[in-house]
Amino acid sequence: MSDADLALALGAGGLARRVLERDLFAIDERALVPGGPAPAIYVVAGQLAAGVFEPQDLVERRQLQDRVERLTTQERADESLLKPAPLARVAQKNVALFVEGDLFNSGAVTAARGAPVALFTLAPAELLFLDQRTVADLAARYPFFEQRFSRALFAGRERLAGVTGVKQEILDFFVRQGLSVAGDIVRVRQLGLCIDCKLCEEACEERYGARRLTLGGYQLGMLDFIYTCRTCTDQRCIDPCAYDSIKFDAEKREVVINEATCTGCTACAQACPYGAIDMIDIDDPSSPTFKPDFKQRLDKRGALAHGAGTGRLAKVRRIANKCDHCGAYGDQACVSACPTGSLIEVDTYDLFRERSPRQASAARAGFLTEVESERREVLPVHPFTDPAPVRDGGAAKVKRGRYAPIVMWAVGVAGFLAALTEVLLRAYAPKMSYQFSQLRADSNYEGLPDAAVLDKISFRSGDELAVWCGVIGTALMFVAAIYPVFRRIRVFRWLASNTMWFDFHLMSGTVGPMFVGLHSAWSLGSWVAIAFWTMVIVVVSGFIGRYLYTQVPSLSSGLELEELDHERAFQMARVGQPQAMADLDREMAEHRAHAEGVARSPSVLGALWWLLLEDVQRPWRGLQRRSRLGHLGLRGRVRRDLGRRTGRMIVIDRGRVVAPKAQLLLHSWKKVHVPFTILLTVVAAAHIWISWGRAF
Repeated sequence: MSDADLALALGAGGLARRVLERDLFAIDERALVPGGPAPAIYVVAGQLAAGVFEPQDLVERRQLQDRVERLTTQERADESLLKPAPLARVAQKNVALFVEGDLFNSGAVTAARGAPVALFTLAPAELLFLDQRTVADLAARYPFFEQRFSRALFAGRERLAGVTGVKQEILDFFVRQGLSVAGDIVRVRQLGLCIDCKLCEEACEERYGARRLTLGGYQLGMLDFIYTCRTCTDQRCIDPCAYDSIKFDAEKREVVINEATCTGCTACAQACPYGAIDMIDIDDPSSPTFKPDFKQRLDKRGALAHGAGTGRLAKVRRIANKCDHCGAYGDQACVSACPTGSLIEVDTYDLFRERSPRQASAARAGFLTEVESERREVLPVHPFTDPAPVRDGGAAKVKRGRYAPIVMWAVGVAGFLAALTEVLLRAYAPKMSYQFSQLRADSNYEGLPDAAVLDKISFRSGDELAVWCGVIGTALMFVAAIYPVFRRIRVFRWLASNTMWFDFHLMSGTVGPMFVGLHSAWSLGSWVAIAFWTMVIVVVSGFIGRYLYTQVPSLSSGLELEELDHERAFQMARVGQPQAMADLDREMAEHRAHAEGVARSPSVLGALWWLLLEDVQRPWRGLQRRSRLGHLGLRGRVRRDLGRRTGRMIVIDRGRVVAPKAQLLLHSWKKVHVPFTILLTVVAAAHIWISWGRAF
């Protein structure tokens, strides 16, 4: 375009550039003619959102913005540094998000939704406003402008059209919780893996004297966005600090607190909308926020000094405390401490893919080419309803040990299989056994016929192989028994993450009893059989505990979003497949009634037995369901999709049983596992002592 045409458009007011701070309304709908044309808006930089507001909230925030815009420079300097709540939090629902390169018709976005809709900035933004007359004039003069303008509008319209139902809830969460303006990485807790052991919080507090994260944050589906620093792109916590004690370190890409100059004014904590900054009392031991270890750490660093030549003049009563992603350490304490790998850091875009990569690339290039509709790629639901478990910390800094569990299991199972192979060869093919080759190489058996050597081939309790199986099995089970020590002693956490130690615990607790089983040679007639059957009880209760630790967390919470997604799909299917849906509704209703009956029962053992039976029967139920749907005329993808969704709804109904008894179920197995582990240790020690005495 020629500079003259652009200058003419700017001079006539048809083209206007505005630079806005965060949380400001981008356009005043009151100034628009009802039913008249609204301007198109191009986002040059920053972020813009559309939200549905209560009329009174909208009036109050517009009045506040009008008042601030009329203030002089001095009056603005005298204003409180603490800003009002983010508009994304004030809105009833955030319905659209626009980022750099987006172009949209503001009139279409703010169309009636039953309540006032307003456009506002989520972060400092630069916007270009184009009135309809100017757009028409430029399109007539420059055909390429018309093509690219139309492509941009089409891309935005198609993207927004795909944000319905559950996807609308995801978008609202993305904007409301500040994740759109957060850093590239976000820390989440996978509810399907978490066993609520709190080791992450404990490890953080152990490292810093006061924890810098809190579980139970804002939850979406099966992910908990914990309370911790997200390193926002527009750091609201920095502006209110009058002492420069909190800054953004561009090299580390981290918001850091200078504990040596912090005055404890609480301004940063109040300014953070996401609860990421805590004020820790260091003066009053009776205060609930007093942390002696935190104070000791600061004292050791000299960060509490005050007076001339120090970072502060007066004695401080409290210090701000926030996560810095363990920037001074080689790992993140909370992630390394998690035994199940529940706590991870992931790319925000991988979770909230608000647009496809092709759409983002086209916007950056100015829509030089056509952009196909890609509604399926917009805000996918599965990361929240059916996430693939990540157990290696994701993008977090952690003592990986990524391949160590695989190596441990491989070595353990290979060792057992080697011993088992030797036992079987001695029984069924003695000439192929290792013992036969050893005896043949022994000078004492030189010249003897094979039959004489074969008479010496055997496997029984007490021979060398059985003893070694007992030694290895006992050592592995001892390691499994002291797992709680591994996860709490600092030196072990320095060596590897708790996830690796937990895998080691599972391996040793599984392979160890297998070796002990060989050690017994099934000679269970003496008092030593007590140790064997005690071991069986310990192993079975351990497997039940592991089963509960994988089932209870994934069924006790976080399923509302998935349930909403399935219900929406069923509503659509009831129109096109009424007979099939009637059959599926009947199946789900019967299962729900049964689940509610089990939930009302006070028996924990009954609930556990019901859960086990449910898992055993699930494959058979799936086959029956598939067959019924086939007889009702459903085929292909529709049958698979409805069958899968029904199966998931039945699993979700299990939450009605699990949720009220979650903690009881998680701890019930320990009442058997722990006492019998102690009994096993005592009996095994007695057996070893007696056997050792006989041997020597």
